Amino acid sequence: MNIIYKRIMNLVVGHNYFKDGLDRFVTLYPNAATEALLRNGKMLFKRLPNGITILYKTLDDETTPFVELDKNQHFVFVIKSANIPGLLNITDFDESPMRQFGSGKIIYFTNDPANPSHNSNSPEILTNEILDSVKGPLFTYQFSINGNPATVKIIVTDAAGNPVSVGKDGNGVALPTTISLSINSNNTFEQQIDLRDYQRGRYQIEIKNDAETLTLKSEEIYVDELLEKDNILGVVDILYNAATDNLYGETEEYKIQLKSADSFWKFYIINKSKNIDFSTDSLLITDSGVLNGVPYIINDFRRLYASIGLTAKLPGAAGNLITLSYSGGTFTAISLSGKTLSGGGTGLSSTGTITIVNNDITGYTVNIGGINFAEGTEFNRGTTPADTATNLIAAINGNGAVQVTASILEYDILVNNLKTLVFGSIQKIPFYESPKLKIGLMKVSDNQTIIANLPNPSHSGIKKSFADRIESEVYVFI
Repeated sequence: MNIIYKRIMNLVVGHNYFKDGLDRFVTLYPNAATEALLRNGKMLFKRLPNGITILYKTLDDETTPFVELDKNQHFVFVIKSANIPGLLNITDFDESPMRQFGSGKIIYFTNDPANPSHNSNSPEILTNEILDSVKGPLFTYQFSINGNPATVKIIVTDAAGNPVSVGKDGNGVALPTTISLSINSNNTFEQQIDLRDYQRGRYQIEIKNDAETLTLKSEEIYVDELLEKDNILGVVDILYNAATDNLYGETEEYKIQLKSADSFWKFYIINKSKNIDFSTDSLLITDSGVLNGVPYIINDFRRLYASIGLTAKLPGAAGNLITLSYSGGTFTAISLSGKTLSGGGTGLSSTGTITIVNNDITGYTVNIGGINFAEGTEFNRGTTPADTATNLIAAINGNGAVQVTASILEYDILVNNLKTLVFGSIQKIPFYESPKLKIGLMKVSDNQTIIANLPNPSHSGIKKSFADRIESEVYVFI
């Protein structure tokens, strides 16, 4: 008798960061339950260059399974990577702006059994969600709720949405699927959850108000004691059911599609050689790439900062006593050179700076020597940082009581004590394996190209979050 195998599924991992669209980082492993399923069903797990395949042993007709399993099955594969930092740098795993990937979370991929694809050129793209944590089947769930209600209800449901008991009482009787919890003396709630009698997999924990009319807290978890301590990125859950009868049918084609991370690109143009005079030479960054090109599109860049120089009207000690402070909302609109002006002395006036670093903020207040300058009252935010700076300068210089005079600086900030201009992209730019070319630094006065191709941010570098913007920095010395 010949030994013949037929494919059940192919699963490839794509990533649009790479020129060929195929991932280089991810490796898939069957979990313990799937390994047992493969053994019992006389199936083989094989790696493909960018994914995996599952085959089953057949009889001589090349169709009938040698061991026929129940048609309701699911194959679980664990997602790992030998270079997790590298993968995280180039990949956007966020489910949505409100549901972001982070420490302790995992990505959960699954298929739709009712809509399989048998076309390798158009595989089914697995849907993905972020789960909050991986836990063993027995754990203590401790949490707090805003407002500290006296009692709440806890409900745990399985992947199908069915409520399950979270354990047994002292007589071995299953606890009800809805349990009332009372707040502890430290304003927290606590409940032991025992899922050892249930299938390993996905569960949801819901906390509701006592009337069960409002969800106060919800958490998605994956239960598997063998994965709890493992350093995994996620789980792939491929489902088969008897209704669609696809387990031993045509080969099913699946794909995990990873997408490139993106960020706002921020360029620090540092005048090291001093061949450029920022007071007379206006600079800009342009993108002369291909419109709607592949993979990049043309992006717009603008000056992000504007700095105001403050000079005390009086020299000496009096000029050193002028205080600076800022008050505003969640994000910072400006930065100050310090809490007071500095550098004054006998015959010298102390100086300081105000740098506008986020021109989207409104309603903030700058206090100079006890005098408030509130945006929207004493001055108005302009369409650009330079416009805002101009309006603030007019307000400061127009107030006779203020102890300083204000003027625009020709540079934005100092880097290594060198004058620096700061530019940024208006749109987020994705990372791709191929560099983005034709981002040029230009001198406006004579339309001279200073640098034809500015460097791209390092794909292995740090991305910073500033004012709810993810930014990648590039330092350019000219």
